Amino acid sequence: MDIFLQSGNAWIEALSARLPDLLTYFARNFLPALVILTLGWIVARTVRRVLRNPKVGRRALNATLRPVLASTVFYTVMAMTLYAFLTRMGIPATSLLAVFGAAGLAVGLALKDTLSHIASGVMLIFLRPLEVGDYVDTPNFAGTVEEIGLFATTVKNIEGVYLYIPNAQVWNTRLQNFGRHRTRQFICNIGISYSANLPDVQALLQKALSETSYVLDYPEPPEIFVIDFADSAIILSCRCWVPGENWLRTASDLRVTIKQALDKAGIEIPLPQRVVHRVDAG
Repeated sequence: MDIFLQSGNAWIEALSARLPDLLTYFARNFLPALVILTLGWIVARTVRRVLRNPKVGRRALNATLRPVLASTVFYTVMAMTLYAFLTRMGIPATSLLAVFGAAGLAVGLALKDTLSHIASGVMLIFLRPLEVGDYVDTPNFAGTVEEIGLFATTVKNIEGVYLYIPNAQVWNTRLQNFGRHRTRQFICNIGISYSANLPDVQALLQKALSETSYVLDYPEPPEIFVIDFADSAIILSCRCWVPGENWLRTASDLRVTIKQALDKAGIEIPLPQRVVHRVDAG
């Protein structure tokens, strides 16, 4: 028992002897390092918030680029802050570089899928197959692009539900961008009765579309084609160019215009029919 008491007293005496040195080290190194870490965290968060603000910066820094740039700057500042914190704590810079290199290699192998999302996000930003505000359609999702982040893309579908899709899935899939073009061609196929006069019907529908205010004459004026002789009707294809915005409303209004023009002229849109021949046994 006396041996343990003596050992404890010796340990306390050794600690008391080194206490001034420990306090000096704490005051000279740990406190400044803690201040560096705190200030770095504050600066990183402030810069990220400022870069995300659409009212700050040039117009060229659009909503598509802001989230990725803000995240990149945030992680860069935090990495520099961590490096400054550790070096202030007395860890040699060469040792830190070796540790960071080994840690980077390990993280890269463990998070290769995550790194592929980052690489895909960079490709999406620089090649711009889609931008914030575009309506896109793919085999797996469809909706309006809300944000292209460093790891994932945020899309809001027509039901108002937010979808978070990893960037690699966005980059590696077939994508239709309906928000990229200012004009689109409206195509509506409709059947008319075999008893109708085709040239008259074509002229009627072409006039109805031409007199619609938002139908464009460029790149082509409205056209009506006969595309098929079906079982119960002659199929006409009505085509015209219109502005790309508010597409669903525009397409709906044009279908109503075509239907009203046919109804006003008394032209039948036949239902599917089947002709049955009765043969009496002799």
